[in-house]
Amino acid sequence: MRRRLQYAILAVGLTYAAAGCGESDRVDPPRSRTFVKDGVEYEEYEVEKTDYRNPPLQMSLKDDQLDPDRVPDFDPALVHPDQIDGWELNLSQTVFHLDTPVLKPDRDASLLQLRATYRDAIGSRRQILPSVNLIDGKAKQFDDGLYAALDLAYYAGHDEVLRSHVDLVRQIAEQVGPDSPAAPFLAAGLELADVIVPVVDVKEKERLLAEFEASPLRSKPLGFYNWSPQLAECYRFLKYFQQPFWIRGEEFPEIASALAAAVQKNPTLLADYTRAVRFYSRLTNPPVALTLLNVTDTADAGALAAAQLKAHLHAAVAIFPASTSRKQRLFDRMFPLGFPEGVDLMQELIRAVQRENVDLAPHAESGWYDHQTYALETFLLPGRSEESRKLLLTARYKQRMLDAFAALITKRRETHIRQLSAAGMAGAAPPPRLQELAPQLRLEPNATYYLRTARAYAFLQVFLEETVGKDFLAQIRGLQEGGTRETNLAVELDAQREMFYGFYLLSLEDIGLAPAMMVGELEDDGSARKRALDWLNDFAADRDLAVDTRVVVPVAVNLIRGTTRLWCTAGVRLARLEVAFNPQFSPSVRAAGSDGDWQQFDGELNKSTYLISVDEFLSVEIPSLNCPTREEFRRMCDEAKTTDKLAELLQNWSQ
Repeated sequence: MRRRLQYAILAVGLTYAAAGCGESDRVDPPRSRTFVKDGVEYEEYEVEKTDYRNPPLQMSLKDDQLDPDRVPDFDPALVHPDQIDGWELNLSQTVFHLDTPVLKPDRDASLLQLRATYRDAIGSRRQILPSVNLIDGKAKQFDDGLYAALDLAYYAGHDEVLRSHVDLVRQIAEQVGPDSPAAPFLAAGLELADVIVPVVDVKEKERLLAEFEASPLRSKPLGFYNWSPQLAECYRFLKYFQQPFWIRGEEFPEIASALAAAVQKNPTLLADYTRAVRFYSRLTNPPVALTLLNVTDTADAGALAAAQLKAHLHAAVAIFPASTSRKQRLFDRMFPLGFPEGVDLMQELIRAVQRENVDLAPHAESGWYDHQTYALETFLLPGRSEESRKLLLTARYKQRMLDAFAALITKRRETHIRQLSAAGMAGAAPPPRLQELAPQLRLEPNATYYLRTARAYAFLQVFLEETVGKDFLAQIRGLQEGGTRETNLAVELDAQREMFYGFYLLSLEDIGLAPAMMVGELEDDGSARKRALDWLNDFAADRDLAVDTRVVVPVAVNLIRGTTRLWCTAGVRLARLEVAFNPQFSPSVRAAGSDGDWQQFDGELNKSTYLISVDEFLSVEIPSLNCPTREEFRRMCDEAKTTDKLAELLQNWSQ
């Protein structure tokens, strides 16, 4: 009998750019069956082949190569605080390799699934290493609550500390009078706060109010401002008075001149207004446009406008201007006529920082937002970090940090969304010889990020204590959806600052580096270290990590095409982080409690594999000048399940 062998090969091609699928093939064992047809016996083999492809990396990303000259000198005094089986550990000259190996959709489906919160992503897994994303997720909830509480307190007014924005604008309206060219503008804005003032030109007031309502990017509360009707009202009121009066030619606009004259002839009003402008210059960043303080009889409007344009700021005047940022100035410089169709603004920002066309370091006039952004710089320029001499990063890990930058800068921007313009005994016998050793991390080793974030909180703390005082901060609590946070702002802000200093100290211990802080920068190293350890030991129970972390922010608008570029974080998933010692610069060990010499470890060097939680970033252009709210965006995320489907839903969203 003749036997014909027929092969049926099923090639299943899988790609998963977002998570990173390995560039390798897997062939499952063949399945076979025998059958008879027309008196001939056939044996059919079915082989299923899964074809994986790596996601594209930035062309500039390469694996780090060891440079022995950059490795720190051995420091015999830098002993790790934890012993291993009776041995002390010295990592001062140890070099670590960091990699994020690719995930395969068919094998790692549970890791790749997008979740709304970090707690959901972690689940019941134990081998979770707190990532910079997760730690920043904790900080994000505090940041939102603090900003919301301060914004609302200033809007409503708080004793003599903060003069209500509404009262301030109402007094300006009283000062200019009902027949002033500025009266309709002021009356329309005050009506948003249910304050009615007399105005002669009622039709102009109604026109201005209708025009504002017709622009959802101005009038529609976004971010956490939908937590309560009071926050929504605060958002709309202050957004209205962010509207600019553009300088055309050599003269200030008539309305701007009338407003400035009213403010400057009343000393109390002038002092309150000056304080309000300076408050948001520090809480977020300096203004993108001129304020009423710049409009004086002796000021040269044309020269001021030219100077603004040269600095890539707005040649305009506003009562409460929006704040500038490095991103805004970069994009205004690159795309003066509006961003082109299909441009990837995140990639443009990343390239500009990597090519040093944009310096993220804060300057003397910088606000909290600049300090927050600077903390992320080494995600793009790892060579500038303290820890860079100790870490060798693969191209895949560098891509992971680029993705982290995109997600974290999006979340920072969303916080500022209203204000931004998108021991053995001596002599004892030595312990048994260590046979093997693997890296032991307690958090993702990004020490410079933790230090700069701590310094950003320190900047904020000094600014607020000088501006509103410790007593004021102790009287109010940060906000959250549905109420207030558990602790007052004075206590919680100090705790956040100290905890990030603690993260910095622990991260340095994990990789064997000595702290590099300024004299007197941190009063109590032990307290900071303990606070960070306490949080790391039970971080999965933190309520802040159970909050939906998905956000969307508008970053650029093309008025001609009627489109808006959005940055989004579509959810949290897990990734693997592999950490290994470089054999040329491996750890040194000695028996605990001895005064003997350090010996380079000569046993087996193993790698450690951790799971880390990461945010999924998405940049998309929508055919609308209306940005979805948090709630609308999250409903789309729940419906979409994947980033591809989410992008499709957003591209068809036109409410």
